[in-house]
Amino acid sequence: MIRQADLDTLDDLLTHVRRLLQRPGYRRRFLTALGLPVAPGTLRAVRAVERLDAPEPCMSDLAGALTVDASTATRLVDQAVAEGYLARQPSSADQRRTALELTSQGRELLERANAVRRELLAEVTTGWSGEDLHALAVLLGRLTRDLDRLEQP
Repeated sequence: MIRQADLDTLDDLLTHVRRLLQRPGYRRRFLTALGLPVAPGTLRAVRAVERLDAPEPCMSDLAGALTVDASTATRLVDQAVAEGYLARQPSSADQRRTALELTSQGRELLERANAVRRELLAEVTTGWSGEDLHALAVLLGRLTRDLDRLEQP
């Protein structure tokens, strides 16, 4: 039986985790360890392009993935292109569209960012058993999939 108190606790903890990851101290540690002068929004855009399922992701795909409006997505892409992390290419399927793609520099950025995230998570979970870490990953994966279903019509 699901208890309301457990659902309330889960909601509070998810909100708290999101806030912790957005705090200046965490971001500062992450960006310092990353060692590259990249804005968090630029990194989010590059990461989102990498994860998009579309064969030729475009601006509207990115805006949807980031849940931002088109003008915000455009600004983020402009910055990522200027820094060499993304490239714009004409779409082979529709000449009216511009496809977004990762550059080799963008892939290197994501590899480094993923390594830094792993390092920070390893630091935070020092002292956890392998079983506890695995259980958390499995349950968070399940929660994420179930939350994703809310987006489906």
